Amino acid sequence: MKVLYFDCFAGISGDMTIASLLNHVDEEEFKKEIKKIALKDFDIEINTTRKNTISAKTFKVIYQEEKHHHRHLKDVKEIVERSELSEKVKKLSVEMFERLAEAEAKIHGRSVEEVHFHEVGAVDSIVDMIGTAILIDMIKPDKIVSSPLPVTSGFVHTQHGLMPVPAPATVELLKGIPVKSIDIIEGELVTPTGAVIIKTLAGEFGGIPDMVIHSVGYGAGMRDLEIPNLLRTYVGEEKVKKKPETLMVLETNIDDMNPEFYQYLFDKLFENGALDVFLTPVIMKKQRPGALITVICEEEKVGRLKEVIFKETTTFGIRYYEVLRHKLDREIEEITTPYGNIRVKKGYFNGKLIKAYPEYEDVKAVSKKTGKGINDVYRAIMKEIEDKFFKS
Repeated sequence: MKVLYFDCFAGISGDMTIASLLNHVDEEEFKKEIKKIALKDFDIEINTTRKNTISAKTFKVIYQEEKHHHRHLKDVKEIVERSELSEKVKKLSVEMFERLAEAEAKIHGRSVEEVHFHEVGAVDSIVDMIGTAILIDMIKPDKIVSSPLPVTSGFVHTQHGLMPVPAPATVELLKGIPVKSIDIIEGELVTPTGAVIIKTLAGEFGGIPDMVIHSVGYGAGMRDLEIPNLLRTYVGEEKVKKKPETLMVLETNIDDMNPEFYQYLFDKLFENGALDVFLTPVIMKKQRPGALITVICEEEKVGRLKEVIFKETTTFGIRYYEVLRHKLDREIEEITTPYGNIRVKKGYFNGKLIKAYPEYEDVKAVSKKTGKGINDVYRAIMKEIEDKFFKS
């Protein structure tokens, strides 16, 4: 599993994020992608510097100062949508801007649509956030983890005047994120842009995971501090966890709900983090036919999924309990067959390949394209898989 780890010992900002992540990708490819942003008259500078003797990259956006850059969320969304970027990059960019707008709206007591982006509405901040989305798409991590974020004291100059550090919008974005106090430094270490980046990207917080490190990146901030003003990122391969994982099972019995609603319920449960959802026919009291709804999920998703079940079904109660799950190590490999390239899902037990099956969607596509029955296509591809992986 490919892991990206953010070591935010000196905080995080937009330019530090891009400078650090640039160490893990082809810089020229990034430059081509960043030029696809639908903004006029901007350029970028990528250089190297030293912070407390540590060599690091710097990232700077060069642009003409705008007279009016107090953009609304809809203006920034239009910039994203007009850009010739992948849908994944656009989606991640919009998600970051929406989170930031929600935080600003709460702080200023306005609706999301009324919020003016001030510093973050400027060209450099827009490029920082979209550029981060581009780099994440280039790195393609399976998991993103961050260290706790450092918080300091003091004041920072903003469009609204002097604000306490962390800035109110930053504090709003830091809700739910582990933080730690640094007393030896005053001033802003975590900017609103940096906070929204980590809030959006990181799925876990803590120390560096057990992994084999493949690359390390240092991105420098503008100020010189008592500590190295750097964001350090690691990209590596997480070690395989052999022990079973603990999951939660949620159950409820229902005998008075329109069965047409189950598809909608399933969609909502999966959208909110369910790993598996299934129905089991049951006979309930008074011999009524009903359904046992079972949801399997990670522990941190229980609250959200309980809310979905209570809102979207007729039930008045939910049972839940822990279970252990041990799953095979998996990988997807694309193989060449007489029908073209087919993705194969492979399963390993204790490092040994014990099963391999073609992806159903690929088999279906071949069947539609050739007009052959899906069973015939499946058997032919399985023979190719047997010959390739299991014949000695």
